[in-house]
Formats: sequence, structure tokens, C-alpha cells
Amino acid sequence: MSKPRQRKEAFPATRMTWIRDRLDSGEEGRRDVTSHLMEVYAEPLRIYLLGSSFRTAGEPEELINGFFANRLSRKEYMDGWRSSDKRLRRWLINGLIFYIKEEYRRQKKRGAPLSDEVEAGLEDPTDQYRAFEQAWAASVVRRAMSMASIRCTHEGLGAHWDIFVRHHIQQQPYAMCCREHGVNAARAAVMSRTAATRFRDAVRELVSMDGADENTIDQEIAGLRDMMQ
Repeated sequence: MSKPRQRKEAFPATRMTWIRDRLDSGEEGRRDVTSHLMEVYAEPLRIYLLGSSFRTAGEPEELINGFFANRLSRKEYMDGWRSSDKRLRRWLINGLIFYIKEEYRRQKKRGAPLSDEVEAGLEDPTDQYRAFEQAWAASVVRRAMSMASIRCTHEGLGAHWDIFVRHHIQQQPYAMCCREHGVNAARAAVMSRTAATRFRDAVRELVSMDGADENTIDQEIAGLRDMMQ
């Protein structure tokens, strides 16, 4: 019974609703949300565009920046997500697809010279969803690593984080990781587990921001692991 209690303490409901709370706090909050979305979702969206039939529609960075500027300037766009049951990543990728099609129709109406290849490329929006999901998972892990590193530093756990990275990322044995920090291998393992907890909390936080709640978050994280394999 202690496990769920620990999870609630490390991952309070206020963090699960961070995006919603920031959206309700005015322009500054909405800018915070935009920064978060760009940091976590821009690269997965770019990878999606590069591999999909939409690659003929324009430069990925320009399309993504235009999409964010267009949609996030409208209060109702993110309000629509909040009232839906969709994960944020799916809401954004579907929104990007609609935005590209809208832009194509707008340019065509203005008489812009558009090739048949571009029009044909707007027919299959789902052909690279898997690549997008994998890129999103990688983006979450990178962001969680950064968040956990900062938290460990603020909590005086820099050595714990260093050992965690050396062992789990660089694949060094604890007997090697511990030398620089003046601890034995057993203590190094304990320190690594402490840092790993910070990393897991960061992953849970980011997955919750995508729309998972406490009833579905473990399933979402399991899916994230599968996507990373």
C-alpha cells in the first residue's frame, strides 16, 4: 500500500495540471505553455514532417513555427484540447495537419503556384505517426534528464546524478563510478537509485502534461518504454 502513497507525494495533482493552470493565469502563463510545447513537441513534429507525405508542403521549421504562432495565439485552441480526451501530442499533430491543409488552400485561393506533388502529399496524414511517437518519447526522456539533473543539483545531489549517468547511460560498473566520489560500490548503488527516483518523477510529470492522469500514467509510461525500444 505504500507505493501509491509515495507516488502521490512525489507527484502531486498540482503538477499533473500544470498546463491547465498556466493557461488560466494570463498571458505570461500562456507564454510558459508555448515554451514547453516548443521544447518537448517541436522536434517530434519536425521528424514527422520529414518522413511523411507532408514533406513536400514546405520547410518543417517554418511550418511548425507558423502552426504554433497561429494556433497558440487563439485561446480556444488549447481550451479545445482541455475539453477533449486526446493526448496533447495527438492534439498537436492533428492540429499541424489541419494547419498545413488550411495554408495550402489559402495559398491556392490566392493563386500561388503550387505543384501537383504538394497537393498529392496532403492525402495521407497518418503515414508517419509511429516515427512521431518515437521522437516524442525520446524528447520526453531528454527533457526528463535535464529536469532531474537540475533538481539533483538544487538538492545537493550532484554526485548522485553523476553516478546515475555513469552507470545507467555510460554503462560503467559501480566499482568504477564510486572512485571519484570517495564511496564504495554499495553506496554508489544507493546514490544512483536516489537520482533515478528524480528521473522517474520527471518522466511522470512530463507524461502527465501530455494528458495522462493517475489512472493511466503507468500505462502511458510503459508505452513510452516500448516506443524507445
